[in-house]
Amino acid sequence: MEGQAAPGAGGGEEPLSSGRMNPKRSGRAAEEESRNKPKLNIQIKTLADDVRDRITSFRKSAVKKEKPLIQHPIDSQPSISEIPIGQAHTDDRCTNLSEKEVMDLFEKMMEDMNLNEERKAPLRDKDLSTKREMVAQYISATAKSIVGSKVPGGLKNSKHECTLSSQEYIHELRSGISDEKLLNCLESLRVSLTSNPVSWVNNFGHEGLGVMLDVLEKLLDKKQQESIDKKNQHKLIQCLKAFMNNKYGLQRILGDERSLLLLSRAIDPKQPHMMTETVKILSALCIVGEDNILDRLLGAITTAAERHNIERFSQIVEGLENHEFLQLQVACMQLINALVTSPDELDFRIHLRNEFLRCGMKKILPGLKDKDNEELDIQLKVFDENKEEDLIELSHRLNDIRAEMEYPL
Repeated sequence: MEGQAAPGAGGGEEPLSSGRMNPKRSGRAAEEESRNKPKLNIQIKTLADDVRDRITSFRKSAVKKEKPLIQHPIDSQPSISEIPIGQAHTDDRCTNLSEKEVMDLFEKMMEDMNLNEERKAPLRDKDLSTKREMVAQYISATAKSIVGSKVPGGLKNSKHECTLSSQEYIHELRSGISDEKLLNCLESLRVSLTSNPVSWVNNFGHEGLGVMLDVLEKLLDKKQQESIDKKNQHKLIQCLKAFMNNKYGLQRILGDERSLLLLSRAIDPKQPHMMTETVKILSALCIVGEDNILDRLLGAITTAAERHNIERFSQIVEGLENHEFLQLQVACMQLINALVTSPDELDFRIHLRNEFLRCGMKKILPGLKDKDNEELDIQLKVFDENKEEDLIELSHRLNDIRAEMEYPL
């Protein structure tokens, strides 16, 4: 019976039981799974530049498990310990703070800097005087970052004389500036979203996200895509990536109904660099999002594909076939694994996997396995191991059905 089950599930055809969504697994399958449960090891380089987060989790059981909160450090943002303490200007307000007030502000400061627990630990060991000075400097720096160019000495970067405040960015994006100025504005915004504390992102907030999505939608709707339009689209994807590099921004992205649809529309194999970042973002959202994120994401991908009258996974598979951009191939495999391994139901997992295989992935896989790349090999191994486990579970289910038919109670 196992020999009959394997070809149907692995060759792109629907399993015999694909029409029945049965979340309960057989006793034998559950026992087998508990003994040797495969790991989903997905590498995602999505939420921070030059940071690789390897997310490892066991396949979901019938009981829903709460998704872990994943913190993604920002490499381009200096840690608080790197700030020259001697330059801090401790004003009277900080001097008069009680020890408890200093400690409370210190914890809020570390949270605002988006530091993980590992980076918080050595800072907590510093003496009270040092913490007081760090809090004072942080308050001063935060005030400048919020006001931006209205304050002399505001935050600067290499390409712009002075960055804008969060509200000034919103005004600029709404003002209908020229394409070239828009590109410069978006690059400055990307730097600000990356280097400023979470409070700055919070101040940019829901209104700022809405404006970014408005601009992205207008660019995607353009029938004649000029080179500058594509550059601005890519820059907006980078801004969205920087925006969601903290818990607040991530929640905002997930809470906006347009986010997933516009990101799905930005899956464009003709723009491989932008598509690489886009599918990585979608992979991360699929993994760390709420319980209904898979349905929402599949709905967005389907709607985006319907605009071009194509199969919903065809562009992901097309990106997987682009042998000139290895990182795009890795990112596409990450997204495929994130989508295929998310459902609890065996039938749905097999259905999604076979849909990818029928869409052209089956003929691409042999060529991918010949490449010598560790990241790609990990993704291919995840895909194969989970497919094999699903085949074993399917064969056990069919054996149980046959046993019930041959030996009815």
